[in-house]
Amino acid sequence: MNGYDYLTHILARDSTIPEDWFTTSGGNTFIPSGTPSSSASSTTTSTITNSSSSDNADTKIITSSFPISTITQQSTTFTSFSQTIITTSSSSASTFSSATSATSSQSTSAAATASAIPAGQLASHSPVCIGNGVDSSSDGILSALLVPTIIGLIIWLIFALLRPKFRQVWAVREWFTHQKLRPKPLGNGFFAFLFPHVPLIPSMPSDMSDAGQSASIDAELFPSDEQLAQRALWISFLIVLGWSILGIAGALPLYLVSTPCLANQPPVSVHGGSYSALQDLSLERLLRSFDASGASSNALFAIQKRAIDDPQNLRARIIILTVFTIVLALFPALHRIIRELNRLVAFRTRWVEIKCQGMEMAWLSARKAPGFVGLGEKHIKDFILKTGLSSSLDKNGNGGSGNRNDSRTAGRNQSKHGTEREPLNDSEKATLEVDIQSLFSICDTQAIAHLIEERDEILENLEIAETRYIRSFRTTTPDPSLADWEPRAPEDPSRPHISRPRPLGIGNTRSRGRRSKNPAFAASSLAPTSFVAPSQYYRLKGVSGVSGGRFTEGSLYGKESSFTESIRSRTGGSRFQELSVNRESNVYGHLPLGSQVRVDEEGHIIPPAAGDSATSLPYPDPRRFGPNYAIEASDVDHDGLRTLEEEPEWMELSDATPDIASVDNGAPLTGIGTQSFKRPLKSETISSVRRETFPFRTNSNVVTGEVLVPPPHMRLQPAQPFVRPREGINYDDLGIVYGDITEWRSKLKAINLEITNAQRDSYNDIADGARIKGWLLVGRGLRFIPGVELIEGRAKEDIRWDVLQNERTMLDTAAMWACIILAAVLLATGLTAAVGLSLATAPDVAHFLPFLAPLLSDNVLGSGIATIFIPALAICIFILIALSFVRWISNVRGSVSVSGGRLLVFKTTFFFITVVVGLLLLTIGGLLFALEAFTTGTTPSKAVADGSIYMTVLATAIILQVAVIFPGLLLLQPFRLWRVVRAEKRAITPRERFRAVYPRTYDPSFALGACILAIVFASTFSLIFPLIGPAVVVFLFLTLIAHRFLIGYVYARTLSQTGGLLQIWLLRRFATLIAFQPIFLGLIFFTRKFWIEGGVLVGTGGAVIISVEVFATWRLRTPGRSSLSPITKDSLDTFWNTARASRRTIVDETSTSAGTGVPGGRVRGSMASVLEMMSLTLAVMPSSTSMRSPVPLQTETLDDLTATERAARTNPDAPPRLPPLPFTDHAEEMAGILYAPELIAPPPIIWLPNDSSGVARSEAVDLQKYHDLVVTLDVRTKDEAAAVLES
Repeated sequence: MNGYDYLTHILARDSTIPEDWFTTSGGNTFIPSGTPSSSASSTTTSTITNSSSSDNADTKIITSSFPISTITQQSTTFTSFSQTIITTSSSSASTFSSATSATSSQSTSAAATASAIPAGQLASHSPVCIGNGVDSSSDGILSALLVPTIIGLIIWLIFALLRPKFRQVWAVREWFTHQKLRPKPLGNGFFAFLFPHVPLIPSMPSDMSDAGQSASIDAELFPSDEQLAQRALWISFLIVLGWSILGIAGALPLYLVSTPCLANQPPVSVHGGSYSALQDLSLERLLRSFDASGASSNALFAIQKRAIDDPQNLRARIIILTVFTIVLALFPALHRIIRELNRLVAFRTRWVEIKCQGMEMAWLSARKAPGFVGLGEKHIKDFILKTGLSSSLDKNGNGGSGNRNDSRTAGRNQSKHGTEREPLNDSEKATLEVDIQSLFSICDTQAIAHLIEERDEILENLEIAETRYIRSFRTTTPDPSLADWEPRAPEDPSRPHISRPRPLGIGNTRSRGRRSKNPAFAASSLAPTSFVAPSQYYRLKGVSGVSGGRFTEGSLYGKESSFTESIRSRTGGSRFQELSVNRESNVYGHLPLGSQVRVDEEGHIIPPAAGDSATSLPYPDPRRFGPNYAIEASDVDHDGLRTLEEEPEWMELSDATPDIASVDNGAPLTGIGTQSFKRPLKSETISSVRRETFPFRTNSNVVTGEVLVPPPHMRLQPAQPFVRPREGINYDDLGIVYGDITEWRSKLKAINLEITNAQRDSYNDIADGARIKGWLLVGRGLRFIPGVELIEGRAKEDIRWDVLQNERTMLDTAAMWACIILAAVLLATGLTAAVGLSLATAPDVAHFLPFLAPLLSDNVLGSGIATIFIPALAICIFILIALSFVRWISNVRGSVSVSGGRLLVFKTTFFFITVVVGLLLLTIGGLLFALEAFTTGTTPSKAVADGSIYMTVLATAIILQVAVIFPGLLLLQPFRLWRVVRAEKRAITPRERFRAVYPRTYDPSFALGACILAIVFASTFSLIFPLIGPAVVVFLFLTLIAHRFLIGYVYARTLSQTGGLLQIWLLRRFATLIAFQPIFLGLIFFTRKFWIEGGVLVGTGGAVIISVEVFATWRLRTPGRSSLSPITKDSLDTFWNTARASRRTIVDETSTSAGTGVPGGRVRGSMASVLEMMSLTLAVMPSSTSMRSPVPLQTETLDDLTATERAARTNPDAPPRLPPLPFTDHAEEMAGILYAPELIAPPPIIWLPNDSSGVARSEAVDLQKYHDLVVTLDVRTKDEAAAVLES
């Protein structure tokens, strides 16, 4: 029954005002408070007025006022009346009725204390047609557009201004990656980042003829996962762009042309509230017009019936919209996704077969293979060879890295049935379906990891002390020159004046914060001879050949220090020594064994004087050992101390004494005697011509004839520059600094020995099969081996070494999913609150949620901000917090590979956004919107559908808020910028600075999370509410710009690649998302009883989802176990039966002896290198580069502990082209070895800053020569790089 029939039925009834009712002069009708609420619904007052128009048309005006509902409270009775005016004209060919409704509300109270409701609080918002004004929702959308856009533009401008100034953050790939892989540098232009020298759409070539020739060619043939994600973004951008054009040019005219706006249609609000004017641009306008028209929806229309019942062709529009959705929106998007999916699958096949050569990497846990526990590594390799599961697994443990023509299967293979097999020939090796080429045992290395962490801290403290010591000196000249000039920093008037500068690095009480951690993946987590410093601080033996940081002739070395010098060079404790043998003195004759002696001024050994003290200074008197000064006999007074007034304090660096004779720094030079000598300073007079840089300039004043001192740049120095401490640094300060150096240097040497012994024990454990956590396998067909877990990244950096040491259990997985479900419930709670707030102005919602009633006020702007802007902002914050928690908790499960963990996080993020945010937002909005329908029981399904459509405005506000801000934040990276600047400010050593600027890697869940939400909204609402399409297009376009710049210049590829595994999964989910709109639209049509159109839409969407999944599964299929030959199946059964046997609790003597090669126990030897320990204990040596297996894959990871020389040449200030290192560092040597990082960690290389004074080079030589500590210097220029290579 439509509204007109209902009104006619009411008018036909006898309706009079009851006696207990009364009417005021204003026409308002009231009922007493004692009247039952049920009577209100059965009483009607009506008035009928007949009039005639000027054109003699018979017009009838019917006015009716009847109660709608009554709400009775304890002290107040509230009754709502609806007044309807119907005008009927008899001159029309068809009866046309127009009804307008105005709801007035009156209330009466039986109690005098009843408070009146504030005016306007329950007043219904007057509906506004689109284009005739704005309402609260329109103001809310405008605020959601303007405010975030302004903030986003400011973020983009800040990034454009700061980008050229922070190359360490936004130009990482220009200096961090390999020289052949670096992109063309960007200029410093304001908009240069908009046009980077990287493709917008990375290509996927199919011609693989040049594969493997160079790293740059491979980078073009095999794009990274980041570049494949760029392609996925481009595909989604094109799809949404097409949907936007179709929605604006196709769907929007269907909604607007010849249809009344929602404000002119019969109202649906009973208790206040109305539709937004923005809903005039949605499907709701068409559906409400169809409901008001009374056209039939049970069957397809006929032409004659359409002319009578559907003059506006509303049913035809529904059919056209169905065709648009399936033919023009769904099928083109599906075609593009399927085509891109085929390309990605073909690319992954090429990546696996050509780049990886079919090799796989897998992890076999000891929990799943208890039968191997207690077997040494050599024993397991022999067993694998005997089972026929390997053709190249070397018995010595090379892991397939040796010569493949060797007879690796010299022994006969035997099956479980006892039959012997002949060794495999070359043709059999090529067709082997399962081929384990490398096996590495992973033992418990937790103790070594803690030791390495402690060593890293010791190394940092040693480098800090060395850096402060090196920076305590500067080069100066005899006469003032530019070398003495130190620019003064501009004074800050806000800072207090410091009268006396403190010594550099001395007494620094400022907290340095946390110690810098090694950021590289797959890493273990955990003295000059001349002055530059007092030479006696070194306490070294036999130092010679270095003077003032310069090398001297080798013929000057070789003489042992004398006993006299051993006494004179004491640096601590007593200056008196006991003779170990009987000695003769020229003055005192024979000195008995054990006598105390001293050295006089002439260098003779004499007994100590009666009043001499038996102790000395804690360190040598700095006055005796000044920079560039050597001791002479005449410089020593009767107390053994030199007077400072007799000779100049400084000495030129080029003429410095080659060595200082002491027990610390070696014996005196041959032919010089027991005392070192000092070369005299040059005393010749420099002529004026030689002193002038420009001889044509005069040196005297023309008027007075006084000789003028030439400026520094016009003066030649009478002697070479020399080194001296900086201003404000005295020798006591240098003594404290060098005391720290001595302490940390000793600790470093001690912990190096301790770590070496622990590594040797672990290698013995591997050989014995003790404390084994599992085994890493490399080879072909590993997926067929039962119990293994594939590592899709196929790289050392892809292995989660912490998970291998502490494997996760089912309890960890259950805890992770429980926390994710809890996060979903909490997010749903927050979404419910935000959605309820956004529905405050919707029809009848504030009646059931009374706390929202104040928002129904005349303040349109405030109401719009409160109902649109704030809920959208709150939803964004809730989503961000929930996804951060999900990302953190996903690490609890702990996949054995980094790529597997990131894929799990990405999948969880996708489903979280799609289900919890997207679908739950529609569901909650529809249910809250339909509260009135659920209460009255009238068409609740239709009300739920209307509420879901009403949520499109809120979804658009969410997209508008992140459209400009999110890409800007991706570019700006404010938190990383803050951390880098702060860490650089605190950094003292080059290693700390390198770790401060170590680049981030690409995180797909972070970079694509907001894009997934936008695509979910676009795939659901692009035709239902066409305005959301352009917002998503702008968002994806800006994200494409930011993403292109980030993957080309910012993100380092320090993690392994997976060949597009995640991107293939993402495209499959995109195919699911594009089916959301047909399914959702079909469900809406079902509520209007459009059974045919709804069935077609829902059926098509479901068929698309199923067909895409079937197609993708078919394209990604791999041969199963049934495809294997009987021999391979037999070998796998033998392997698995042995692996799952009962656990071996006792390691027998035979396996132990065979594993270690040392019967009777372990022998602790001297400190050896990691390569020596592997070779002697396990017979494993790294292969050469030419013979190295393609797996593990190489990444851009740069570990400053194992590749320190390369790290020293990798910084933003280094030249773009440096000569390559002439040697292979430890990281490159061990690239194919997959033992735990703690086992292959070498003694660290000390990384010192370079300086022009030569102090750092002198320190490096002493540490290498006399402490066996390898040192490298920081490289900032090509000259420094050449000098480091020469040394």
